Amino acid sequence: MGLFGRSKNVCEYCKEKLDSYSDLMSHARRVHHKTILKCTGCGKEFLHEKDRLHHAREEHENKVKDRYR
Repeated sequence: MGLFGRSKNVCEYCKEKLDSYSDLMSHARRVHHKTILKCTGCGKEFLHEKDRLHHAREEHENKVKDRYR
């Protein structure tokens, strides 16, 4: 499957396709009993710590650095 056939809102555990990211988070909580990790900067939710850390680095650390340039 190429890039055009991919959906960002596919559950990695059961491959169910969901309409939105928030639906994916709700599905993970409800069906797979996964702990959801929240970004302390904005509250966005993640299934994996690596994704939360990447988000924090890209979205929050870079914006703080840009303010002081």
